[in-house]
Amino acid sequence: MKTECLIDLLAQDDTPPQAVAPRLFLWSGLALLGSATVALSILGIRADLVAALGDPVVLMKWLLPLAIALPALRAALRLTRPQPRRVPAQHLVAAALAAGAIWLILSMLAAAPGTLWPEMRGNSLVICLTTITLISAVPLGLGLMVLRAGASPAPMRSGGLLGLGVGGLSAALYALHCNEDSPLFFLTWYGLAILIVGAAGALMGRYLLRW
Repeated sequence: MKTECLIDLLAQDDTPPQAVAPRLFLWSGLALLGSATVALSILGIRADLVAALGDPVVLMKWLLPLAIALPALRAALRLTRPQPRRVPAQHLVAAALAAGAIWLILSMLAAAPGTLWPEMRGNSLVICLTTITLISAVPLGLGLMVLRAGASPAPMRSGGLLGLGVGGLSAALYALHCNEDSPLFFLTWYGLAILIVGAAGALMGRYLLRW
């Protein structure tokens, strides 16, 4: 086929693109709620949840993951189009990650001698890491399948941003159970879990979102 003919055919194709955002929120959202419901039905919700929400430091267990998740999902959706576009939301993700890292470093420096590792380790780091990553698994997989309907110019970055978004939401839901309120604990292990899910999304996106 001649190039001119191909261009004419493409120009005549007025099929509207599939809307990615509604399907992403539907399928990944339902999967996330389902996974979190199963996890919380097994682990339970902390008894002092209302009181915990009134503590500004403990409240960051929800606010910081959400500050990562929401702009990450926004950025992942903006990258579903092949045209070069500015994606300012990804800078908000970087800022939230940097804020968490700085807070963690300051908390480590302020820890009393001999208390750093006990506070950081807590009593449930394995459960924390395992639960957040497991809650994220199905929503991340479904989300990547939905993003394949787009045409990201940066598949690895798209998958990574989706992973950070799903991981952040999963961490916020897990916090409904977690009673480890030391910043050294939740900044370390929530952060690591979110980064693990983000890395998994980037790796899977590199192959699944290529076009």
